[in-house]
Amino acid sequence: MSDPVSQLRGAVTETAEGLAGNGKVAAPKLDRPPRADFGDYSTNAAMLLAPTLGEPPRVIAERLGEALGERLGQSVEKVEIAGPGFLNLFMADAWYLDSLAGMREAGEGFGSGGAAPAERVNVEFVSANPTGPLHIGHARNGAYGDALARILGYHGHDVTREFYVNDYGSQV
Repeated sequence: MSDPVSQLRGAVTETAEGLAGNGKVAAPKLDRPPRADFGDYSTNAAMLLAPTLGEPPRVIAERLGEALGERLGQSVEKVEIAGPGFLNLFMADAWYLDSLAGMREAGEGFGSGGAAPAERVNVEFVSANPTGPLHIGHARNGAYGDALARILGYHGHDVTREFYVNDYGSQV
C-alpha cells in the first residue's frame, strides 16, 4: 500500500491528465497550505493546465474541482477555488479513518517504502579518542550515527555500523 498522501497526489494528477485530454501535464504539487482555513491540502493543478487548455486557471479549477470531488467521493468534504486557481481540498473524516486503517494494516512496515534498489551502506560514527577528553559530542554522535543506521536499515538497506576507538599512538 502506498501512503494516503501519495494516493491523493495520484488522484489529483490522474484527474488533471484526464482533463487535459492528451494526458500531458506537468506534475502538480500537493502541499499543506500555510493556514488551516485553506484546507488540508492545496494543489496548483489548474494553473498548470491553463496553458494546455487555453482557458483561465479559475475556470479550469472549477471543472477540475468538480471532477476531483466526484473521483474522491466521500473522502473529500469540499473543494474550494482560491486565488488565481489553487484548489483547496478539505478532507473528510472518512479519509483520515481509511488512512489510519491502512496504516494499521501495514503494521510495522508502514512508511518504510522499501529501498529500491537496496544498497550496502557502511555507517562510520564516533571516534572516541582515548588520549583526549570525552565530551558530549561523542554521545550525540553515537546516538546520531546509530539512528541514521536504523533508518537506513528500516528502508531496506544492508547496513554495517563501524564505531571507531582510536587506540593507536597519541593521536590518530
